[in-house]
Amino acid sequence: MEINWTVLTYFVIGLFALSGFFKGWWKEAVTTVLLAILVFLLKNPTAAELVIETLNRILAAVWTFIPNSLLPTVNATLNNALGVDTSGAAIQANAGDASTWLIILILVIAVATIFGRTTLPGGIIQSGIRYAPTPTGSVLGGLIGGLNGFLIMNLIREYLDGRNLPGGLLTEIAPAGGGSVGIASSGVAIRAVEVPSFTILDSFLPWIIIGGGLLIFLAVLNNRVGLHSNRGFRRIDYKVPYGYKLMAVAPPQKK
Repeated sequence: MEINWTVLTYFVIGLFALSGFFKGWWKEAVTTVLLAILVFLLKNPTAAELVIETLNRILAAVWTFIPNSLLPTVNATLNNALGVDTSGAAIQANAGDASTWLIILILVIAVATIFGRTTLPGGIIQSGIRYAPTPTGSVLGGLIGGLNGFLIMNLIREYLDGRNLPGGLLTEIAPAGGGSVGIASSGVAIRAVEVPSFTILDSFLPWIIIGGGLLIFLAVLNNRVGLHSNRGFRRIDYKVPYGYKLMAVAPPQKK
């Protein structure tokens, strides 16, 4: 099976841009910050390996708290869900394996989504208040969302390629005809064609992404958290970010 990587990239960018338009820029910016960290780890294999080693220590520590009676069930669940056979031992991530980083990417997106919805609820909560993006916030959200889609597709490409992962484990790269390039990872029956030669690791682009992620992090923090002084005491106040408006919604009436 072959998929056109360029068309798929356009589709994902459009999907994230549409999602960002409805969520606003602040929630999408949280995702951008985490994706910038993944770009940094991709650019620095030593730091990436250190992160995986720390993760493995945490997993090993957690594994010790699992009762022996539950280990067969846990092993079977991991084997069926992720194709990981722990053989009763603690699950350990491989820093040079693309599947490790693909799982981390999925978790990063999930964490960013949950964090955004928790700290800046867009739906009606118990108090009947929600944060709704203004037209400006929606447009900015669409732009940042499109950027996130672009970063996600490029991160997936780099993970499958494997050249910048710790250990430099390469996947199969072969011509796909018509001057295009196809990428096929071992054991995967899906082949990507029409893959552009341009990557996010070209030239100074990764450092621009990393620096931009830092600036966006400061913008996210500055637009949500503030210090309020009162009679010599300071407290943390939560602000309505730029591009959002606080709306009070009447709770539904009981019939």
